[in-house]
Amino acid sequence: MAAVMRIIAALLSGVMLAQAHSLEPIWQLAWAAPIPLLLAVPGANRVGSLVLGALAGAGSTAFMIGYFYDLGGIVDVAALVGQKTLIWAAAAFCHRTAVRGLPAWLGVFAFPALLAGIETLIAAISPHGSAGAFAYSQIEFLPAVQTASLGGAPAVTFVVCLFASGLAVMIARRNWISAVAPVVLVTGLLVWGALRIPPPAKPAAGDIGVALLAHDSFAFDASNWRMAWDAYATATERAAEAGANVIVLPEKIATLTASETSEALRPLNDIAAEHGVVIVAGAVAADRHFSYNRAWFFSAAGVRSYNKRHLVPGLEAGLQRGMADLYSDVGGIRMGVAICKDMDFPALGRRYGSYGATLVLVPAWDFGTDAWLHSRMAMLRGVESGFWMARSAREGLMLVSDPYGRVTAQQRSTAEMSLLATLVPLQKPMRTIYVRIGDAFGWTCLGAGLLLCVVSLVLGRRARKA
Repeated sequence: MAAVMRIIAALLSGVMLAQAHSLEPIWQLAWAAPIPLLLAVPGANRVGSLVLGALAGAGSTAFMIGYFYDLGGIVDVAALVGQKTLIWAAAAFCHRTAVRGLPAWLGVFAFPALLAGIETLIAAISPHGSAGAFAYSQIEFLPAVQTASLGGAPAVTFVVCLFASGLAVMIARRNWISAVAPVVLVTGLLVWGALRIPPPAKPAAGDIGVALLAHDSFAFDASNWRMAWDAYATATERAAEAGANVIVLPEKIATLTASETSEALRPLNDIAAEHGVVIVAGAVAADRHFSYNRAWFFSAAGVRSYNKRHLVPGLEAGLQRGMADLYSDVGGIRMGVAICKDMDFPALGRRYGSYGATLVLVPAWDFGTDAWLHSRMAMLRGVESGFWMARSAREGLMLVSDPYGRVTAQQRSTAEMSLLATLVPLQKPMRTIYVRIGDAFGWTCLGAGLLLCVVSLVLGRRARKA
């Protein structure tokens, strides 16, 4: 009977984790999701804890299987399920080992440390960057999100999982002492996070006008590239005449050969020069030997280009990867450029933060159903590294966000030319701790989680021999 109850607990965690990892998560559920699993594993044997964790991990993918199947078929689904199964099996095993072999006040840290560390490792080596991180479940809960400015997305994961671990250990072992450190740390960080967020700025003379444009109907590989390009050029000129200072268009507006590029760039370059505005526009640049997913940065000083650094596996297999960042100072404002999936990678956002970027401009193209989640993933880069973001996405959300994770303007793209215009005060906080220390917190968590697991195994073996 006890084994059945443990299985039910693991499945319950799996269901709640599935919502936390969905395209539009409910942040409150994420705090409770690991608790049934963490209550169940201390009473299981080692193999049982692995099985229970695997069940919860596999269950956590339930709401994303259809999405991944549409993107990459059965291979992507298998990779997703396999990854989550292994992660949660390891986390459950580590939690069981630590709480049985270490003092309760210490063992409670093993689970959150290991999970945060694993997410740091995945973000460093995965072609999808930090996609799938537990931290994204909290993007609507701003006090928790602020911890990303300290240690990146893994710091958010650590805080949420520490709460779950502390509560589970306290209940399972009836040990109030084990909950003291988690309660103090979590409460302190949430209070600090709430106090970190300043009141919304009132409109002022120094605000800049940002205009985002998107149109879902044009095919970027159409033979008549001029139709799409001219439509965007016309809308761009109207936005400039209406007072916009910065105008962002989506990625892959069209495919341009080397001979077509100069003709395509001329009207946007003229608009930028005539009105003194910044324009960012994306297209596939099909050179003779190589093709790039490219964004052009137009200003009164001329035209610069940026090639997407992180390509979508499979879908962008025929494109070359960019190798350089792009930032530029315009009117005393340092602006950076990234393209869509680039913003899944915290390291890129951290570099822009280290350059002192105040505003990052992001042409994008989403997949419709992931519009909310993908825009919020990008938004977390701004919290981590302290910059505003203006992101214009086809089949997604046109969005402006501040360095604290607040959406200041948002609009869904449509089959017609869509315009989102807003004023941005560009309040920029001091350079974040995350920009200064990078992923030191996440790597420390990985080492600490593994160390706690190994030490508890050794102590447990010695206790059995004695």
